[in-house]
Amino acid sequence: MMTQFLLAQNAIVDYLTSPYIAWFPIVLLAATATIGVVALIYMLSAAVGRDNIRIWAKIKIYEILMSLTLVFIFLAISTLFLSLNFKEVFNSAGLVPEACLSGSVGNDFYSLALCNMHEFNQNVLHMNELVYYMGLRMSFVPKLNINASALIRSTTGIPGLGAKTDMQAPSAFSYFMGEALTLLYGAFVLSQVQLLILAASLLFFSLFMGLGLMSRMFVVTRSFGGAMIAFGIGLGILFPLMVSFTYGYINVGIDHLAWALDLAAASTFILDLIAMFIAVIFAAASFPGFDTYILSLLKILGLEIIGLSIIPLLNFIVLDVFITDFSGAIGEKINFMSLVSNLI
Repeated sequence: MMTQFLLAQNAIVDYLTSPYIAWFPIVLLAATATIGVVALIYMLSAAVGRDNIRIWAKIKIYEILMSLTLVFIFLAISTLFLSLNFKEVFNSAGLVPEACLSGSVGNDFYSLALCNMHEFNQNVLHMNELVYYMGLRMSFVPKLNINASALIRSTTGIPGLGAKTDMQAPSAFSYFMGEALTLLYGAFVLSQVQLLILAASLLFFSLFMGLGLMSRMFVVTRSFGGAMIAFGIGLGILFPLMVSFTYGYINVGIDHLAWALDLAAASTFILDLIAMFIAVIFAAASFPGFDTYILSLLKILGLEIIGLSIIPLLNFIVLDVFITDFSGAIGEKINFMSLVSNLI
């Protein structure tokens, strides 16, 4: 019996001190202390016969109780998000890549969002490696020198008549590989910024929610508290959910075409490219596997370009609109994108 009691007590302590709701006991302590001070003012006002102070004290106690109600509402929301199996929910919609289905990835949306962002970054790194490898291999393509001057002179008997040419696989291809590699590395920075925000999103949620709900207990800092709550919900809940949805779709699409990122497939592609170049010269047959690899590679490249450019902008715009509107509704209106721009 004692063992069961201790286990239940430890479970409650772990729950109340978890990063999801670490702000709850702090806010509860601040509300209790504030109600105690206001109640003391109420009793003193009765002793000195100041009815206006008694009315003010009643209003403040009601406001603190309303703030406590808001605390319990957010506590219920946090508990709901803590108990849901987001991996199963997103997997039922086909938005969880294979690497994130393993048991090492948690069922909460924080772990799922981090896994999706990590997998996308790994796919981008594989594409960078592939582009570098293909550019390197294409730089070693030999030059074909054709000199038919002697053959033409002996055939036609016309002195000085001849023809010669140099042939090589298109140099523009290797140049394009170098430019593509530069663009991929440049766009990769924004993806890493998202990963950094995701890694700190749980801390942001606990810190901003605790600071915001505690600040709403006091009149002077009430608008500031509303802005902090908007930041806590936006960075701690909305942003991880957006990443799980958007990058889950992209990663699942890349998983179906992952074979095109393999270096062995790239070697076959380069050999087919060279062979096709020679085949065009000698009017030989085409290569069926060449088209399949090109289409798969273009699909992966398109998904990664979207994930490196459009998706980050979409996530940040949605986050900015939510924080701006929500903070303006319950406190001081703050623009998230302006803060990020000034910080950068």
